[in-house]
Amino acid sequence: MPVAAPVAVVPMKSLPLAKGRLAPVLDAAGRRALAQKMRDHVLETLRQAGLPVRLANGAGNDADLNRDVTDAARAVQAEGAGDLLLVMADLPYLSVADIQALIEAGRQSPIVIAEAKDGGTNALLLRPPTVLPFTFATNRPSAALHGERARAAGIEPVFVRRPGLARDIDTPADLAQLVSDHPAYHVFRHVA
Repeated sequence: MPVAAPVAVVPMKSLPLAKGRLAPVLDAAGRRALAQKMRDHVLETLRQAGLPVRLANGAGNDADLNRDVTDAARAVQAEGAGDLLLVMADLPYLSVADIQALIEAGRQSPIVIAEAKDGGTNALLLRPPTVLPFTFATNRPSAALHGERARAAGIEPVFVRRPGLARDIDTPADLAQLVSDHPAYHVFRHVA
């Protein structure tokens, strides 16, 4: 079944509150700069993939993420979008090929889950946008929870596991690896 180009939504905490777990190695200005650089990379990658993109800016804390993405899903669906591609803002390794892999997987199922290295969810492709209740920030691996919710709705999800989708930046070790791997992030090397 052909899949229309989804509307891409990138949820993000307010910049002053982003990447709090990196406080031991980055001051507030550094965390804000890192979060903005990663967000800009994700937005540009989505645009290069030819997708319409919007930000879902939240109040800042993890508990609000489910509400923020639910509101965004409802809004794009109300505007007539049939597909939503939700992509987290902290994916500096994300490529156009990763986005294409998600869209291609959407030909197999109306729910596609990109699993993070820690079992979290770094991207979701949903048809329609409100087909799935979100389970971020539950202190359990959200990819498995999203999969359980999909199956409870009678839909077998497709899981996409690709390095560009799995490697988010949450811990000082993640940052150190990013600084080592990626020249664009060398500015953060003195703190990692």
